[in-house]
Parts: sequence; C-alpha cells; structure tokens
Amino acid sequence: MGERERWEELYATGARPDRPPSEWALRAAAGLPNDLCLLDLAGGSGRHAIPLARAGRRVVLLDFSATAVRAAVRREPIVMGVVADAALLPFKPASFGVVLVTNFLERTIFPDIAALIAPGGYLVYETYTKPHLDLVHRGLASGPTSATYLLDPGELPTLCRPLQVVTCEEGEVTDDAGRRHSARIVARRDP
Repeated sequence: MGERERWEELYATGARPDRPPSEWALRAAAGLPNDLCLLDLAGGSGRHAIPLARAGRRVVLLDFSATAVRAAVRREPIVMGVVADAALLPFKPASFGVVLVTNFLERTIFPDIAALIAPGGYLVYETYTKPHLDLVHRGLASGPTSATYLLDPGELPTLCRPLQVVTCEEGEVTDDAGRRHSARIVARRDP
C-alpha cells in the first residue's frame, strides 16, 4: 500500500480522528495581514483551515487525501479544497499572503513553498523535532517515529531561507492538540 492509499484509509475508516488545532498556529496565522488568501498545506481534514475561514480569512486547503479534503469542505463550504500532492504544488508563484504548514515535513519543497508566498507575505510552520521521539517512546505523545519526518535542532530557520525569520522557537509544547516537541517559525518574504 502506498503512502496516499494509507492516508486515504486512515481518514475513511476514522482511524485518523481530527485533533484540535495547534493554538500557536492559529494565533500566528490569525495575527498576520488578511488581504491575500492563506494556504493550509497538507492541511488534512481542516483542523486549522476551518477555524481560520470561520474567522474571516480566505483559505485554500491542500492535501493529497481526497477523503480529508472532502470532509473539510463538507464541514465548512467556504474552505476551498484542493486535492494534490504537496510535492507538486499546483499554484502560481506569489499566490498566497500566508502559507501555513503543521505536522508535515518534506524538506525538498521548501523553495517551492517560499515561492508561493507573495512579497511581504508569511510562512507559519510548526512540526516535530527529533527530541519528540523520546516522548513517543515513553508513551507520552503520538506522532512520527521516523527521523525522516523530524527536524534536527535548529534546522527549521535554515530550511526557510531566503525568508526572513520573524520569530522562531523550539521545545516541548502541550496544548489541546497534545504534547509534542516541535519547532515553530513565522518567516516573511521580502516585500
């Protein structure tokens, strides 16, 4: 079974239940200028896209799971759903004022993500770091168990270049979305 099929099955069977959104990601994205569309990249079934759209932001949710995208749009029809692989981003450069990414890591597409951001726009990114494995192994958290999908300490700002870091932090976090060790960044494309 391929990766896409595995995720389709997880969403279709309910084995991938919706988790609450990251409070930090919502706050960070909501606090940014609201004139251009926000892209929720690899946004699953809309745990971030839906509350941001309901708060007045124009939101495009992209995920490679058609089941997840349909669920998000069914729950909130003002979310524009796109089924596509994040590695093959089907958008013109500079299409978005904000690109939001949570709990997804594909290092090779960072230049493509940066290209999607309009001049003066932002990247809001939060995902797991390698110290998260310790929490998973101790049964204190869930999440990826392969180092391929975990950031090295200090790696996120490097991946985001040439964007300018506005704020960056790493460490253990506990909120409604669960306990995790993550890196978080807000980075800006030069105007």
